[in-house]
Amino acid sequence: MKKFLFAPFMMNLGESQRLSQIASALHQAGHEIHILGEVFYPFLFQHDAYIFHQCPFDTQVYCRERYQEFFSFDMDFNFLTDEEIRNMCDYERELLVNQQFDAVFTGYRLSIVVSCKIEKIPLVWIISGSVQIDEIIHNIDGIIPGHMSFDKENEKAKKSIKRLVLSYSKSVESWNKYLISEGALPMKSGLELFIGNLNLIADYSKFYSFDSESNYKIVGPILFSSKQSDFRRLKGENRILLSFGTSFNKEWVIDFVSHLPKGPSYILTTSGEEFYIDRKDIELVDFVDFGSLRAKISFAIIHGGQGTVYAMAQQGIPFIGIPFFNEQLWNIKKFSDYGAAMLLSKGEKISEKMSMFQSEIEAYSEKMSEINRGIFEESQHSLTKVSEILESFLE
Repeated sequence: MKKFLFAPFMMNLGESQRLSQIASALHQAGHEIHILGEVFYPFLFQHDAYIFHQCPFDTQVYCRERYQEFFSFDMDFNFLTDEEIRNMCDYERELLVNQQFDAVFTGYRLSIVVSCKIEKIPLVWIISGSVQIDEIIHNIDGIIPGHMSFDKENEKAKKSIKRLVLSYSKSVESWNKYLISEGALPMKSGLELFIGNLNLIADYSKFYSFDSESNYKIVGPILFSSKQSDFRRLKGENRILLSFGTSFNKEWVIDFVSHLPKGPSYILTTSGEEFYIDRKDIELVDFVDFGSLRAKISFAIIHGGQGTVYAMAQQGIPFIGIPFFNEQLWNIKKFSDYGAAMLLSKGEKISEKMSMFQSEIEAYSEKMSEINRGIFEESQHSLTKVSEILESFLE
């Protein structure tokens, strides 16, 4: 039996549900499971045998008020104060030393990354394949300012940008200050905040490829399971789903839906947020059972979160993607490049985009259907692959 700690950013539904499913699979395999943080969604991390640890500083950092700082297009990760970093990491490091976990799983709890570096505890990231240096260079338009550009086919230019990304440490200056004060090596770039000793890619294998010796391993999509939740099952047909995950700005959503064309019937997932929208053609629900969407939804307008894009693919539903931060942009582009989705770029009008999308909906639906089966089949084995790769990694 081994001992594992799961340390997600609890408010992030996509990340937490993936880690919750992995925790359940490892518990069923006989391992001891510890959870760091207060569970935000009551249908996740449910088991009496789990051992919970509450960091008293989480309410100041991993909270609703700071959520937008973690999930944005800004690549500067110096948004926590020196005191906040020290408080978080000191607590986590004491926990790591006392418990001596065999490995720690995370998805976006940045402080645990630093704590594991110092205490040399194996860290397993459950992450998108887009957050890897070669993919970042390929999608550099999500990082560099709009007025700048470079020839992606120019190998010399790509190498120069790669060196810059891998050596730009100013974006993690505050974290490095703490690392150095504790006698640890500083990070060379912000990318190191998103790299574990083992990085499990919860993506479709046709979208990414990694060297067999790499510490990046594709396990396949970990699709959302609503077995233990009371999520709404949809009724009606030919509706348009509006789903912006848990990283949305409430004011943005209210403004966005006000520009949606009249005529279609919409359903908006609110993730439990209270909304007042003066439109009878938009039904509000806290959460929706993604497994009930097929034949109910004509298409979706989504934020591009890893869990949501694959939920749409599983159901064969094409979508228009509107990203709120870099990883979502890159997730959407995988599907839009394939012809199964459309990216709404900054400045474009949703009414015009919807008209274009609907005029070609059959082509988008056909492309999504082409990859639907492969994504579903890979998702059936993703948790087993996590266990197998983890066992080999820890040998």
